[in-house]
Amino acid sequence: METNTVAEHVASEHKNSALVDYFKEIIYGGIDGIVTTFAVVAGFSGAALSGDTMTQMSFLVVLLFGLANLFADAASMGLGNFLSVRSEKDLYFAARDKEVDAVRNSAHSEFNETVAIMKEKGFSDEQAHTLAEIYKTNEDYWVDFMMQHELEMSDPRGENEVFTGLATFISFMIFGAIPLLPFILQSEGDARVAFILSSLGTFVALVMLGLLKWRVIGAKLMSSLFEVVTVGSVAAVLAFLVGTFFSI
Repeated sequence: METNTVAEHVASEHKNSALVDYFKEIIYGGIDGIVTTFAVVAGFSGAALSGDTMTQMSFLVVLLFGLANLFADAASMGLGNFLSVRSEKDLYFAARDKEVDAVRNSAHSEFNETVAIMKEKGFSDEQAHTLAEIYKTNEDYWVDFMMQHELEMSDPRGENEVFTGLATFISFMIFGAIPLLPFILQSEGDARVAFILSSLGTFVALVMLGLLKWRVIGAKLMSSLFEVVTVGSVAAVLAFLVGTFFSI
């Protein structure tokens, strides 16, 4: 009965939403999508301004390179995150198999290592030996303890590589499309105006990410906004400045 009560408490009070579970991927994919897509727009715009040909800049060219960058980079980042998590799991399980073997075949040595770790954590020699004796009775827990505190490897078994990759891909696509919207919504027009609108859209998208960070992790509002907007803006300005060294 008590176990069920604890399980219910954990499920109701400590269960994270999908937004929290994949928060890192959403922020990472979002800011990279915004910056890399805006870099295409800013690069063309900076180059055109330096050559005094901004009004002649082709919307089609910006869309072509912008959309190609958007889809290719989103797929690359999503697949990269997928492979990264899978590789992390493979590495973890390989190391865990070795640790299981060590616990079973070199128990005395592992016991002494456990005692040493516990003493480093501030336990007395007697307490450390008592805890190590307790851990010996539960092999899985003992192995997990050694993985975390001896090898300093976090358990990735709770991570889903498919959803991790998808979260990165979707976030990149959604936020990365924002700088292109002025060029998508009008097939022709004043390219200078489109670039200004794209810049404003980029700023708004960065603010949205900052607000998301503030809302999810409970950080200070201004700190979250300043951090995300500053990092994104610096990268965007660098892309624009690089573009000014070239002419279309």
